[in-house]
Amino acid sequence: MKHWGADIAAWAASLRFSVFTVVVVVSVIAGAFILSPNISTFVQQQREITQLRESVRQHREAVEEIDAERSRWKDPAYVRAQARDRLSYVLPGETQLSIISDVVLPVESQEQTSKDLTHVERNWAKDLVGSVIASGTAVPDTPTEDEAARSTK
Repeated sequence: MKHWGADIAAWAASLRFSVFTVVVVVSVIAGAFILSPNISTFVQQQREITQLRESVRQHREAVEEIDAERSRWKDPAYVRAQARDRLSYVLPGETQLSIISDVVLPVESQEQTSKDLTHVERNWAKDLVGSVIASGTAVPDTPTEDEAARSTK
């Protein structure tokens, strides 16, 4: 088995560096050190500009929504409809009917039911154990983005 160290040492000894090569390598390294803070500042500023543009876009959308809402409120028909809905406003000559706690009646089926009774064998203990096992082995739901954001705050 060969010794890699000896091969590397022989290769390194065979390299011949000129003064020009050393000056170029040192210049490249110095340039990298000099420019690296400027480049990182540039990248950071680009990120901030992107974030600010997104913020401006969101604010413009909010302003457009508010302007649309304001223009709707300038329409007398919209104001009248909102007054009817929100304030239970009625025009003169109209009668208002307010239903509180409306009872919803189920729709009656037109099917004929059988007069014969049927007996279903059920083992309540087996159903109970099956329910407990099913609830214990259920896979938990993954949290939504909103829930994850609330839990990190």
